[in-house]
Amino acid sequence: MDDVPTRTPVSLASRLILEGVHHSYGATNAAAGIDLTIEPGEIVCLLGPSGCGKTTLLRLIAGIERPSAGRILLDRQVVAGPEAFVPPEKRQIGLVFQDYALFPHLSNLDNVAFGLKALSRAEALAEAGRALERMRLGRYAADYPHALSGGEQQRVALARALVTRPGILLMDEPFSGLDSRLRGSVRAETLDVVRDAGATCVIVTHDPEEAMRMGDRIALMRAGRLVQLGTPEALYRSPCDLSAARFFCEINEVSGKVSGGRLHTPLGSFPAPALREGALGVAAIRPQGIEMRAPGSGVAGRVLEHRFLGELDMYEVAVQGFDRPLLVRRRATAGLGAGQNVGVHIDIAEVLVFAADGP
Repeated sequence: MDDVPTRTPVSLASRLILEGVHHSYGATNAAAGIDLTIEPGEIVCLLGPSGCGKTTLLRLIAGIERPSAGRILLDRQVVAGPEAFVPPEKRQIGLVFQDYALFPHLSNLDNVAFGLKALSRAEALAEAGRALERMRLGRYAADYPHALSGGEQQRVALARALVTRPGILLMDEPFSGLDSRLRGSVRAETLDVVRDAGATCVIVTHDPEEAMRMGDRIALMRAGRLVQLGTPEALYRSPCDLSAARFFCEINEVSGKVSGGRLHTPLGSFPAPALREGALGVAAIRPQGIEMRAPGSGVAGRVLEHRFLGELDMYEVAVQGFDRPLLVRRRATAGLGAGQNVGVHIDIAEVLVFAADGP
């Protein structure tokens, strides 16, 4: 990889407001009453599984689609609503698509200059050249996109999106086409450039780790609805329901019944202040919240499988009274392998309790 790009000229960031936004494709609600305000300069990740409506919402913000109901405002200007619609090219929005959408028949310089229609040809090329230099790609200005690596193509697309100094930057799965080795470095580099540019940024992703790394806040979507909005830590530590907890981390789901304000399970009892007496519940236990100690302590268990995964190893542990093996992630423990008896202990900080009839 090249050196980190130099500082990008600051944009005049816009506040983005969505009020009761609806959009459907036939009988499918892709956006079902979305209310969302994104502050100037804030980075928000739209997170959710495929088909949840996050890309549709991005297209509505960009002006590629028109909402069937509700309003979208950039600062105080209504750009989409029952009585107004501003086309994409007049919204001061930068777009970075999943496949980068670079023109293969244009040089990298011409790709970056493409959106600078208000400038003369010479001015546009000069501005595009400076944008490529800031991305440490100046020496590739005359080359074509196919000659670049995936990370370099992503930076050309980012230069093209930022060269017009947009108030809003929209990115649709911008790192999904990169291999895992490259993804982390390009993601970090992109985040630096976006922060320096100062534009309000909306990033679509299906990867919860990516959303937590990049977003000031995360908007978790499901079936066209915004189900939870908050900081990465808030969504990870306090997911709104069992489905949200599953999305952010592998979990062990242990059923139990509430008595005396606690959920009683084969692995112990856990505080359940939000559940009524006698209700059925589920303890969602994160794999890293399970510790294996010497036999005779905690809950009796036996290691069924051990797999080396690098930083944290994966164990499957059978526990009496629980019909599925527990998934455990711990640093490698010397001599601990299949057939070993252990004492299972649960870190209560890694346990979330939900009603059994939750999503």
